Amino acid sequence: MTDARSLSAISSVLVAVFPILSLLAAAQERKEVRYTVGPKAIVSITNNYGAIAVKSSGSDQVLATTISYSDAVTFENDQHGNRIELRASSGRQGSNLVDYTVVVPADAFVTLRSSDGRLYAQGLRGDVILEGTTGTVEAADISKAHLHVKTLGGQVNLTDIRDSHVDVRSVSGNVNLHNVSGSSFEVNSGSGRITYDGDPGSAGEYLFTTHSGDLEVSIPASAPVDIKAHSLKGEVDQVFPSVGSISALSQNSLLKAGIVNASRFVLHSFRGRIHIQRP
Repeated sequence: MTDARSLSAISSVLVAVFPILSLLAAAQERKEVRYTVGPKAIVSITNNYGAIAVKSSGSDQVLATTISYSDAVTFENDQHGNRIELRASSGRQGSNLVDYTVVVPADAFVTLRSSDGRLYAQGLRGDVILEGTTGTVEAADISKAHLHVKTLGGQVNLTDIRDSHVDVRSVSGNVNLHNVSGSSFEVNSGSGRITYDGDPGSAGEYLFTTHSGDLEVSIPASAPVDIKAHSLKGEVDQVFPSVGSISALSQNSLLKAGIVNASRFVLHSFRGRIHIQRP
């Protein structure tokens, strides 16, 4: 009797679940649009209802794939010469209604915008603009590019960025830089933490500024660098000898005889702690 009742209960649950699963499957719709473009195409993607991921290819094609999870989502796709504009619209609010995956030529000028969806760019060589609100912003394998990141509270993760000009502005999100080296890196965060880990190369300019967030910098001992660190109300903590007053200003010129090139770090914080190490 007990087994019969259990089987009956399971059957009732399955009867209730299957229609829901069918509706969810039916709501998912995959679409593709393809465009042929010339050198340095301009690609703009706006999706306030989910994530955007952009990767590079070796072709002259822009291939945009969307997966929508709501029948309220519509798409506006336009090509004007060498300019591509992709936008999602919806009469229903939500952060998981549609996802974009877009493949573009490596030299394309790319702009990605989302309110709280994840933004991801990989392998690009042109101008790259990533604008988010609360979603995570990530970029990897970027070289010889101009990378601009703006976010309100989303975390920023930059990995393997080389020979590029980088500008990051964040109100409260943490900014993590790993294995990045380039001509110019400027990072500003209001209350978020800024971390740097890697070899900066021999000719980079790194300016990191926070109001109340901490600054954590780790540079290999073999890399020659000039470092200036200043925290008005916080502390400057270092694991190697310094010159000058650590509490107010720390300046370290770690250059060996015969070496004339070195990356330069300028670290500023109003009340955050600054920690520098040379493993």
